[in-house]
Amino acid sequence: MSTHGSLDLSDLGLVSALSCLGYAIDSLDRSDPRRVVFSLRKDQKGLDDAVKAYWDGSMRLPPASLFTHQKLLKQRLYAAS
Repeated sequence: MSTHGSLDLSDLGLVSALSCLGYAIDSLDRSDPRRVVFSLRKDQKGLDDAVKAYWDGSMRLPPASLFTHQKLLKQRLYAAS
């Protein structure tokens, strides 16, 4: 679910890729015990294009960097528990 000022995502792979590209994650919503929703500000330049590139398979990222960002996100998730 997205609000006017934020893009809300629950796909860890997508959020990891966006984080790898330098997009800031503003908050985590843990109200649903089965998933976490990450909120990113929509006003970040190029965010919509990056999301499209992820889903259409045209995004290219160094695997080591992507997995490092995924690991950092998981650490953030567990630290917030």
